[in-house]
Amino acid sequence: MAQVILIESNKTMNDLLSINLTTYLGVDLIHRKNAQEALNLLAILPSIDLIITNTQVEGEDSANLINSYLIENNLEISLIVLGGKLAQSTDHSVTIQNDKDWEKVISTSAKILGINEEVLAKKAIPDYVQVPARYFLNLESCNCDVFIRIKKSATEFQYVKRIHNGDQFSKDSIMRYMDQGLEFFHVPKEHHKNFAIFLSNKLVDKIDSPLLNETQKIQIMGESYDIATKEIMNYGFNSETIQLTDTIIDNMVKNFEKSPEMSNLLHKVINSKTGTAYQRSHMTSVVACEVIKNLKLPDPLANEKMAFAAFFHDIMLNDRDDLSKINSFEELEKSQLSEEDWDLVFNHANLASQLIKNHNEAPVGTDEIIRHHHGAFNGKGFSNAIEKLPDLSKVFIIAHHFVLELIKFKENGGEPKPVTEELFKRYPSADAAIIIKALERTLKKKK
Repeated sequence: MAQVILIESNKTMNDLLSINLTTYLGVDLIHRKNAQEALNLLAILPSIDLIITNTQVEGEDSANLINSYLIENNLEISLIVLGGKLAQSTDHSVTIQNDKDWEKVISTSAKILGINEEVLAKKAIPDYVQVPARYFLNLESCNCDVFIRIKKSATEFQYVKRIHNGDQFSKDSIMRYMDQGLEFFHVPKEHHKNFAIFLSNKLVDKIDSPLLNETQKIQIMGESYDIATKEIMNYGFNSETIQLTDTIIDNMVKNFEKSPEMSNLLHKVINSKTGTAYQRSHMTSVVACEVIKNLKLPDPLANEKMAFAAFFHDIMLNDRDDLSKINSFEELEKSQLSEEDWDLVFNHANLASQLIKNHNEAPVGTDEIIRHHHGAFNGKGFSNAIEKLPDLSKVFIIAHHFVLELIKFKENGGEPKPVTEELFKRYPSADAAIIIKALERTLKKKK
């Protein structure tokens, strides 16, 4: 799905462009009030496909500010400017003099995003669907032709075939494309669903392979986690994402149950070449399951619930490690986030708990654990007063906090160490103390 930033101060024009961009072009539309807000977003998300802006917004020289940033940072992001000229035009910029000509904005956007007029008339998706290049690192062949997109002009792209259906290719060949700055391959829209099924099946086969040792399995699980969470956020739950998700979660539980020592498994996960989001999820699952074992909690599905909750708890913060590190209202207030990001952090637990309800195989009660994972009963904000929450929610909160501290030590160059003193201070209730002491027993055994 193409990502488009829209800066339009006129409410009527904003509404017209918004409804047509999302309905007819199917884009992921991101609203920003001015150029500075857009530049702040580009600093952390440079893969935007198109920016649409007025020449000036409330006295700000918006179009030129954005254009200068794109030039200085060598970003090949298309720019549509409404109602004026740029000081320095580029191959990626288009000017539309009539800033009320919303139909021309839509048709120009369609050309830039590779949607031809016939497709636009039928409200169809682009002829080619972008697929992150890293998805191909775990494939040796593909079940469809694969293309790269080359920009010919500000409004035209050429799609060049690089992998033929059935061709064998190596991981090194994909890495060479990525080293050259390629972020996405493209597959024909009519083959995208079958490609997703093909990729999911290959990943499931690899994760379940008896030929992989534990370290190799953690690596492929981490890569699969990144793919599964992004596909869920882009397309929701379907048979492929559910199959892949369930395989990863099942192996999280199996890894814990087979591992004789929690610390050994945590060491392997935290030192793997996987993303922080996956490490946090897998380690939280491991710690929570260990505490449950020590407490002898009677729920037969407790381990599975913890693994599901660990997988999904931060899915709304997908690709935003900076936001997922925030673990208190004080940290949130000091973070100086935009209003949109602030709201996302504040509400992400509740949003994730709603999302998991669409997964029909998630154990009953998983949504509750996710909703509570920052201590707030309604999933909004943060709370240290967790004594009234269910036992599994309390276990997950403490495991999650413990893992955040481990990762913080790792990232800061220190050695991971017990942080139970901090946990006792943060969660002073008697029930929380029982859980923390159960965790301490495991930590002391491994010394």
